[in-house]
Amino acid sequence: MKYIFNLKDIPDEKLPLTGGKARSLAYMIGEIKLSVPEGYVITSEAFADGKIKEDADKELRALLPALNTEYTYAVRSSAINEDGENASFAGQYETITDVKVGDIPNAVNKVISSKDVQRVKGYTESFGEEDKGIAVVIQRFVRPEFAGVIFTSDPLTGRDDKMVGNYVKGEGEKLVSGAENAEVFSVGSIKYRYEGNAEFNKFAKSLWKACRKIRNSYGMPMDIEWAVSGGKVYILQARPITTLRRIDDPTYRVNGSMSGYKLLTRTNVGEIFMKPVSPMTLSVLEKINDVLGLPDWLDNIYGQPYMNISVMCSAFVAFGKTEEKAYESLKDLVGNVPVGIKVPISPFDKKTFLKKVKTLIFPKEKSKLTKKQKLQMVEDLADISRGLIGEIKSIESCDALYAYWNNKLQPYLNDGLSSIMAASGTAMVPLFMTRGKISKIAGEEMSNRLCGGCVGILDSMKPLLLIEDVINGSLSEEEYIRICGHRSADEMELMAPRPYEDPAFPANLIEEHKKSGINLHEMQENEHRKFEEALSEFKAKYPSKAKWIDKQLQGFAHANDFREEIRSKGVVIFSVFREYILRAGKLCDIGDDIFYLSYLEMFDLLKGEREALEYIPARRATYAEYLKYPSFPNVIMGRFEPEKWLADEGRRSDFYCSDMADSAAPAASDVKGFPGAAGKVTGTVRVIASIDEIDQVQQGDILVTVATNIGWTLVFPKVSAIVTDIGAPLSHAAIVAREFGIPAVVGCGKATTVLKTGDVVTVDGSQGTVTKV
Repeated sequence: MKYIFNLKDIPDEKLPLTGGKARSLAYMIGEIKLSVPEGYVITSEAFADGKIKEDADKELRALLPALNTEYTYAVRSSAINEDGENASFAGQYETITDVKVGDIPNAVNKVISSKDVQRVKGYTESFGEEDKGIAVVIQRFVRPEFAGVIFTSDPLTGRDDKMVGNYVKGEGEKLVSGAENAEVFSVGSIKYRYEGNAEFNKFAKSLWKACRKIRNSYGMPMDIEWAVSGGKVYILQARPITTLRRIDDPTYRVNGSMSGYKLLTRTNVGEIFMKPVSPMTLSVLEKINDVLGLPDWLDNIYGQPYMNISVMCSAFVAFGKTEEKAYESLKDLVGNVPVGIKVPISPFDKKTFLKKVKTLIFPKEKSKLTKKQKLQMVEDLADISRGLIGEIKSIESCDALYAYWNNKLQPYLNDGLSSIMAASGTAMVPLFMTRGKISKIAGEEMSNRLCGGCVGILDSMKPLLLIEDVINGSLSEEEYIRICGHRSADEMELMAPRPYEDPAFPANLIEEHKKSGINLHEMQENEHRKFEEALSEFKAKYPSKAKWIDKQLQGFAHANDFREEIRSKGVVIFSVFREYILRAGKLCDIGDDIFYLSYLEMFDLLKGEREALEYIPARRATYAEYLKYPSFPNVIMGRFEPEKWLADEGRRSDFYCSDMADSAAPAASDVKGFPGAAGKVTGTVRVIASIDEIDQVQQGDILVTVATNIGWTLVFPKVSAIVTDIGAPLSHAAIVAREFGIPAVVGCGKATTVLKTGDVVTVDGSQGTVTKV
């Protein structure tokens, strides 16, 4: 057995045995191409009972003649659980520097024995870790003029507008161990700007460039040890900043607000995911972030998904927009941010982003489908999916199910997604431009009337409208199930059952709709007449813009239609994947516990690797805890700790900022949001916390809730107005309410906090206001 490997040539199967430090060094040498002192790693297999094994010792001594005796070496620990996201172990194990070649074996033994000292044992226990073995790194020792540590983000606040560091003259071990005070310095993260002692100025830019590469490559805030020797900057070590840890995989403890200073919103994403997501679903969302090249774009706090406004604005800024224009471009999608709040802008890796986008558009494994076949696949996606589900349910072994993924399902999913992308082109661009263009000419109210009435029958409205077609006999129940059976309030949660899985569907909906006596098609026709009136009014007032407005509204209607269709097709693909996951759970004898694994852990399980099963009890308990929490604030900036927020009697549900004292003050009694759908109505409030309480809604109520999605559509005909905490002009509640002529105010932030069931209010959907009577 071979125990010792060059850092630049470690076999993949040996990497888990080399420890966190060695893996990081190997990655920086091989992948990032940084200046790292060359060296070797002795794997953890080489040691037993605090000593090096005899055959490993022979291999070490055989290596010594190959080492350059003109150099001395640094011998350092690389414990299996060292330098990870959970715990760094910085300064805990022994590090021996300036070691002559002949003294290396003794130094290795001294480092190995340090794992049994009390400080290491205490540190290990404090982080809930266990002794997982230790490897040892032997590196050329660079005799430093300067050495130190630099953080790519502030380890206390998560701010990453500048990198902060310290250095000492001579060896950096004096700094890491706390034995000597140091000089403090900083460099701007986005644009180079050095602040610190002039003696280090000439080396700072080289260090800055290396640190940017490390931060971009790892995709997380990093703690980096470095040295300057012979006028050259060397990287000695890089590890995640443990105080900015985002997720603990074994326990499913996740809080994205702790990993950086950023602005998060639940607008739009809070409508899609109305409950905390399961570990399986989160793993898929994390993959989406990676595929898009937008780090933590879909972020998460205690299972509740958030959209990261900061990373989107940072991308726009990186490509030349001003910070103000970056936010304005996204306003319809992400909603308003509180007055006085500036979106935090972070360094953004354009190169990686463009590479990801290129791979998305031109994948390595190109689809064999022609453009015509792709368009046909989008059209036939529901029928193809039903066939795949039938095949999945017939598979009888784990090996066969895993082979099915590689040979058929993954290619299908790739073809399905690429077909949807090919059909999109720039179809959705008008969503973000049309409303503003019309407002500049005719004002915001006219813009809302025109944009709200031109969209026609969208996919999100079909579960409601098509029920009437089933009742009057123009559509069969089977066809209704084919079109709408995958749509529900929790349709993007892989753990949640689909309506088509319920034998009572859609008979239960048909019976309920018959009792209501409402004619939805008639309601929609009334709204279309109002739209035609608004369009005639616009053309009469601005005759030179007649052709222009027709073109604008046609593009806007198509963009809305495509947006809803792509969502529906995506849910179809999610439904197929859910069936695959269910089959994996059955064949692996763990049932629905499969949803407490990640999708990669599921594949490992199908291959017979069952190590991840030990995480299930902790993750199940954590997820059950997450389900008990109320919805967190719609907008969060900085570090957010749910337990502290929940314990604060003056907490706000609309906004939280970690470094603004007044963000915790009681919200004012006024309720204002985006004009969602025109109309003015006075009525009685019904506050609903979740769709599970939807049966409490009475005819004529003003529905006040956190957010709505397609699963709520069936209750819309009952209500006289809709008010939501989460939302923007492109939100589900706004779109569907406009089509049925129901006044709506969306994105209020605090409606569910300020208003109580039984309050009498006037909802003005044109002005975006809700006033107590």
